[in-house]
Amino acid sequence: MNGREEESGYGWVVVFVAAIGAGIGLLGLPLLTLGVFVKPLSHDFGWTRAQIAGASVCVNLATATAAPFIGRLCDKIGVRVIAMASLAGLSLGFLGLTQLNGSLYGYYGVWLFLAFSGVGTTGIIWSRAVSTWFDRRRGLALGLTLSGIGVTTLFGPPIIASVIVKYGWRFGYLGLAVVAALAIPLAYFFFYERGEQAPEERRRDPALVLGCNRREAVRTLRFWLMGAGFLLVVMGFGALLVHLVPLAMDAGVPPVVSAKLFSLIGISMILGRVGIGMLLDRYSPAIVALGVLWIPAIACWLLIEGPSVYWMIGTAAFFIGFVMGAESDMIPYLVSRYFGMKAFGEIYGCQLIFFAIGSGTGSVLAGWSRDVMGSYRPALYVGIAIFVLGALLVGSIGRVPDSADRRRRPGDPTPASSR
Repeated sequence: MNGREEESGYGWVVVFVAAIGAGIGLLGLPLLTLGVFVKPLSHDFGWTRAQIAGASVCVNLATATAAPFIGRLCDKIGVRVIAMASLAGLSLGFLGLTQLNGSLYGYYGVWLFLAFSGVGTTGIIWSRAVSTWFDRRRGLALGLTLSGIGVTTLFGPPIIASVIVKYGWRFGYLGLAVVAALAIPLAYFFFYERGEQAPEERRRDPALVLGCNRREAVRTLRFWLMGAGFLLVVMGFGALLVHLVPLAMDAGVPPVVSAKLFSLIGISMILGRVGIGMLLDRYSPAIVALGVLWIPAIACWLLIEGPSVYWMIGTAAFFIGFVMGAESDMIPYLVSRYFGMKAFGEIYGCQLIFFAIGSGTGSVLAGWSRDVMGSYRPALYVGIAIFVLGALLVGSIGRVPDSADRRRRPGDPTPASSR
């Protein structure tokens, strides 16, 4: 990819649309707003927090099962049709949640439908399209793309919490359905990867066809180090994201104020995704990972020491959001740099299996800690350990080998990411 192609301007349009899609998509809006529905659903139906948080298991089961297939499909046919179909499925799933009648099995059934039909709105789609348009500024472009989740974090939970307080939780889910549906026209008119409208050119483009296939990738040690490290980190994030609002409310923080904690997460997430994306463009990804992925351990300690002290819980929320921007940027960036674009979607989909297991497991275990032990404290102590260990694992993958950057032309300088 040459500089003229990257700076032609349309790549940034794709980044803008992808940011909206990532914020609305399966790992954005559904999970980010789950926490504000916990108490209303528990009040109306008598479900425990762990049972309600089980929705995240449905999301992550679907992601783990379907993500490699969706990734392989987008590698072959492009991203636009998949994105539109999945946004429609997401909208229908939210509409289904408005019809809950107290059956826990019905609740899980709707979430499974929403999750499986919405897998095509995960980062596989958005990151693949953006990565085809950018090379030297790929970290920044991916950071801006995934900052869409930060914007959703900033505005989504407080708005939905206000809707729930005024009109009830059914209207909250109805609002989410409308938002997902409104994204479909954007995907149709403006979202596609480079070369998707010219299939023959796409198949000849070395930027899109060189690199490892899935079998070659899974035979490498770094694939498993990445997977294990991100599984642990995302396990901690899954617990903190879903249970931060209930934890604060247990400590006496008012519901609306608790929901506004997500505003801090959203602001810091945007800063983290853009800032860390720029660092990835300049320095070794392994060093960047080692330097930032352990920071949420500080957030866990703050939540243990002062869950009702506004400045402490606010600082914890900021740290959570800042580094939550790191892991979501790093997975697609590392996949594209270490394994190439040939099978980017399929390899990224395999990495999302680790992501899904970690996220779903963390939220349920944290809910179990609260339901059985009466406190989130044990889960927070475990969180400190897993964030540190996850950072060490991802940080041990080593530098990007020169042979991995297969798009460099003879005479080009060695990219900073391989130094």
